[in-house]
Amino acid sequence: MVNPNRLELAIDRSEIENLIAKSIISRDSGMWEALAECYTPDATLTSSWYSGSPADFLEQAGKMRVARHEGEAQKHMTANHWIEVNGGRAISESDLILYQRRLIDAVELDFTTWSRRLHLFEKRDGEWKIRKRWSIYEKDRMDPHDRGELPEGFYESMDLTRYPKEIRYHCWRNDMAGFPPAAGICVKGSEREREVRAEVRSWIAAR
Repeated sequence: MVNPNRLELAIDRSEIENLIAKSIISRDSGMWEALAECYTPDATLTSSWYSGSPADFLEQAGKMRVARHEGEAQKHMTANHWIEVNGGRAISESDLILYQRRLIDAVELDFTTWSRRLHLFEKRDGEWKIRKRWSIYEKDRMDPHDRGELPEGFYESMDLTRYPKEIRYHCWRNDMAGFPPAAGICVKGSEREREVRAEVRSWIAAR
């Protein structure tokens, strides 16, 4: 006989993982209404260039998407979901890699960013929603699509000193598009990461 508690837990975890997938696919596809459905009305989220409410994030993300050049694209790939459930609350941690093609100063560049994605969830009216979301950045890299097209002195002309070294290319790319780094970027091994993880543990411990 199946333990009903274990069955309910499995259902909760499946629904939460599907919610994470919905939030990522709708983000990359520009499906803003679907993305808004993933969050509670009082939710907050933090990324490399934004910290605030989902509503404002959707507006800014839409502007970023419209500003892209033809041929530019991005895809977030997530895996290794570690989900804990405690009543109507849940948390998750997963690996995330962002791949992005950008055209900067007529040069096609490929960016890769590694991070961890942390979520807080609440079950409201029987449905799981994201209550809070952070990205903990680990490292990044930038590669020219065609090294033969790279202008002489291109790397030397980049001022990366203003950005966290873990995601200097990532932040430089966004800054060039008019989206400078957000205050309090969370990078691996920082005091900010310890604060975020403490908040996550406190959230799941309370019912």
